[in-house]
Amino acid sequence: MNVPAPTDHDLPPLNATPPGLYRHYKGGWYEVIDTVRCSETLQGLTLYRALYGGFGLWVRPSAMFSETGVFEGREQRRFVPHDPARVPLTDLATAHALVAHLTGRAWRERGLKLDEALRRPPPEPTTCCGRGCNGCVWEGFYEALHHWRVDALALLEG
Repeated sequence: MNVPAPTDHDLPPLNATPPGLYRHYKGGWYEVIDTVRCSETLQGLTLYRALYGGFGLWVRPSAMFSETGVFEGREQRRFVPHDPARVPLTDLATAHALVAHLTGRAWRERGLKLDEALRRPPPEPTTCCGRGCNGCVWEGFYEALHHWRVDALALLEG
């Protein structure tokens, strides 16, 4: 007996999570790659990768990814979307996440290796004394990274 294959209009709504840069309420940075469907349950799942450590791929039910709940004693979103053009560059974890996100996005969307199509992101400073000087090498690093980000986004959108 032939059973017709389901069509898209036979499937439950996917409730897609928009691709992009997200921060978990605990502080980790993640990149949503796509929304996929479980072949067994047809449930929508958000496919994302960590932008730290081993950069592993993960899935989570889309409804859970985008939920608001009481986490760490206050009501907040589990994952908050961030515009890569406006993320404040004030710490190394954010800098690493931004570079990883834009590099991955360039490859997925345009087949580009940013360090070949543009240039490498600025290197992290190695000479900081840790005293918070005016004109600290870290200030220069974050300023240079900001300019790299502007150029990378222009390349992605052009």
